[in-house]
Amino acid sequence: MEIKNSGTPLVEFPKDEMFKLIHRFTPERIATFLDVTDLKADTLGPKLDKMANWAISLNCASVCVNPVEVDRLPLLLKGSGVAETYVMDFPLGKVDIDLKAKMTEDTVKKSRQLRGEGKGHIDIDIVINVGRFKTDPSYTLNEINAMCEAAEGEVVKVIVRSSELTEEEVYKVSEVVANSKAQFIKNSTGMDAYGAMPEHMRIMREVVGSKKGVKAAGGISDAMTAMRLIYAGAREESLQTPELFRIGTSGPLNIVSSMGWLRHNTEDWLDAGIIPCLVCPYHYTSKLRSELRVLSQKKCQGCKHFHYRKNKDF
Repeated sequence: MEIKNSGTPLVEFPKDEMFKLIHRFTPERIATFLDVTDLKADTLGPKLDKMANWAISLNCASVCVNPVEVDRLPLLLKGSGVAETYVMDFPLGKVDIDLKAKMTEDTVKKSRQLRGEGKGHIDIDIVINVGRFKTDPSYTLNEINAMCEAAEGEVVKVIVRSSELTEEEVYKVSEVVANSKAQFIKNSTGMDAYGAMPEHMRIMREVVGSKKGVKAAGGISDAMTAMRLIYAGAREESLQTPELFRIGTSGPLNIVSSMGWLRHNTEDWLDAGIIPCLVCPYHYTSKLRSELRVLSQKKCQGCKHFHYRKNKDF
């Protein structure tokens, strides 16, 4: 696929278009796009209860947790309309396909038994084996489709760990997801070198089109950040639905509350702007392997915003 915008690898945010977008969203509406998330190793029962209460009271899309919580989460969300999201092979994606499928199948079965409300209340967020993808994309397609079969018709989101990919690889993995049985592509585990970047949302939407969803995750804690990601990954109004765009966040209350302030003071927020490097994936590669660092330096040197890095104005 032809790579667009390669000279300036950034989504830009025209003030008039952002103003219109922001005023399509109320605090109540943005809440419906949120997957309330806690994937830490030490998450305890009281936090799970709190997350379920947040999601139900705000009418969020789902609560996203590790699969061990399948013994409690279905009961907490039963009758609410809020979905359960379980991450599979998280965060590395290094379990073999058969075992990963078995984990998915068992989690779906347990959830349905406890919730007792039939299909349509579970999302499965799977982490691909990034190393295998780089050498054999057909492995990734088989991996994704096996998870979809194991999920038995439930929504599957594919976590591609885009911070570990070159721009070309982000395009390629998006094509794999587009050709798979999965319903969503998702950028990050939230534990990668960096989280959701508008540029990756743009690429993913460009490739998967309007029939599949895009989910942004990692570092999303306020409404303005969420709006930029929605603009990049769901610019057309028809795409601005929870079925086609999601936001994973551990801070749903702040996103919802700041949405009200953003609507009230839209001009001030937009006039404040943002330093482009802070929303650019080529600025956050210091923890990655040398190949990506070298590629990022080349991207930066050819970018019209390079003076920010050169002069260290941020």
